[in-house]
Amino acid sequence: MTDQPTPGNDGAPKGQQPPSYQPPPHRQSDAPDYGQPPWPYGTPPAAPGQSYGAPDYGQPPYGQRGSPYNAYGQPVYYPLPPEPKGLSIASLCCGITVYLGFGVFILPQLAAVFLGHLALRREPAGRGMAIAGLVLGYVGIAITVLVIGLLVALGMTAASYGGYRV
Repeated sequence: MTDQPTPGNDGAPKGQQPPSYQPPPHRQSDAPDYGQPPWPYGTPPAAPGQSYGAPDYGQPPYGQRGSPYNAYGQPVYYPLPPEPKGLSIASLCCGITVYLGFGVFILPQLAAVFLGHLALRREPAGRGMAIAGLVLGYVGIAITVLVIGLLVALGMTAASYGGYRV
């Protein structure tokens, strides 16, 4: 059965009544002193709001918004966006196409050299690819000049012998 309120009871069941023990009120004089001990070495150090003689550079404390430092006191470095390398890549691609069979037409060699020189001036991040495109372009031009020279020499030799006799 349930407990019914009795005349001496305030209406709450026995398990829900507040405890009868009340601790005594806390007195300030009884509390132990956990503050800093007195400074035994002559002049005390600077108070928390004062500095030790270091100049104030006007920077906000570490970790606050607008501060150039993170919570650990290190400067915040934001990643830089990648530098463009389009001309360097185009120079390298044109230099490679010279050797894939498109070098018969002198256009890929000239494009590789032209784009390579432009890339060296405008894109310092793509320097390696630009130099590779230049080398491939110049070697392609040299090979093309040699092949055309050999074909011309062969044609002139064949013409000097009076053509082909069977």
